Amino acid sequence: MGFDVSLPRVSLQALDAFERVARTGSIQAAAAEMRLSISSISHQIARLEDQIGTVLFDRTTRPFVLTREGRQALQHLSKGLHHIRQAADATVISGLLQARSLRIGMIDEFESNVTPALATFLAKEMPRATLSIRNILSHQAGDLLQKGAIDLAVVADSNDDDMGLARLSLMRDPFVLALPDGHNDTPADIVRGRAQLDFLRFNPDHLIGKQIAAHLARNQIDLLRRLDFDSVQSIMAIIAGGAGWSIITPIGFVRSQRFAQNTRLHPLPIPAFSRSIALVARDTIDIPTQKAVAALLRQIMWSEITQPACTAYPWLTKPMDISELSFE
Repeated sequence: MGFDVSLPRVSLQALDAFERVARTGSIQAAAAEMRLSISSISHQIARLEDQIGTVLFDRTTRPFVLTREGRQALQHLSKGLHHIRQAADATVISGLLQARSLRIGMIDEFESNVTPALATFLAKEMPRATLSIRNILSHQAGDLLQKGAIDLAVVADSNDDDMGLARLSLMRDPFVLALPDGHNDTPADIVRGRAQLDFLRFNPDHLIGKQIAAHLARNQIDLLRRLDFDSVQSIMAIIAGGAGWSIITPIGFVRSQRFAQNTRLHPLPIPAFSRSIALVARDTIDIPTQKAVAALLRQIMWSEITQPACTAYPWLTKPMDISELSFE
């Protein structure tokens, strides 16, 4: 059987979605890998089937199984998609090779996963360039960039839009409820202060502490101010010990994996909110370098943060979906 899969009519993203669903047998898993919503993947698969005029999956089974026509289509498409992905990786590297010097500021939340992976890649792919990576706080980024102390910065919800700095979105980091494993009170009772657990706050001087406090205030929640900490690891350690609860993000959860076994994440029982992680740059840094670093960081953040978090808690797939973020 032949297939008329012409690229002007069939998007590469739809072909990528088909290949991932075929490999995993799951639309949910493919959505997590591609950082898209489940409905988006379902729509793309259905549209692809309509365009090529055949059913690719047997949807009566779980996991999904390829039909005979689906197996034939996969055989033809897999090699081509592999070459396209290699070309995309090469484009990222070629963009970085143009830089002779690169000074990057990274928020310290990434020091155990994203920053080491970024440093390893850049040191290998830019052997003749001068490279510097330093830990910063988000609110320091604008001043450091304007003074010329760094070229690029990875920040969380900074005020860079007001400072005329270029901004490229990297990931969405939703706030979630973190409880001791096996705790019996409902999330609603806990957040409303009706349970016998202490609320563990982030330092109110830190941006993340201010964001959480502001959202609780918007929802008319006033909790006892007794315990606050600089570090998500300290908060997670207390939760794992059964002595408190908190509002954290997947970045903090993945950073504190040693305590994950004794904690459980839940969606917030109040309106959802999240923060965005972005790359901001000095106006002297060329666009190809900015986009190359942003593309590299998205790949690293996907493998180091999004994928582990969504594997542990599949319901995080939609809150962490970045398909609606602007990458320009």
